[in-house]
Amino acid sequence: MPDDLVVQINPTRVAMIGTDSKPCRCISLEGEIGKGVSCSIYEQRSSPCREFEAAWVDGQPNPSCDAARAAYGLPPLEANEPIWPPEGAEVA
Repeated sequence: MPDDLVVQINPTRVAMIGTDSKPCRCISLEGEIGKGVSCSIYEQRSSPCREFEAAWVDGQPNPSCDAARAAYGLPPLEANEPIWPPEGAEVA
């Protein structure tokens, strides 16, 4: 995790700048929420980002995903929506 993108939470923990306040918006999130976004440090993203699954990616709902989307006025994902990224696609 690049040091210039984090804020110290306590002696052993850091958080991405922007995720420690309300409204929450990670400094590495590029684009317009609800239109199209991407992570500018995708390959270096933190473990919370790596571990967070969008709803229905594994065939299961994710209430945390639904809550995050609702915070930005977006509806929950539906079970029949395509999984992102499409299998075999390269992610920048």
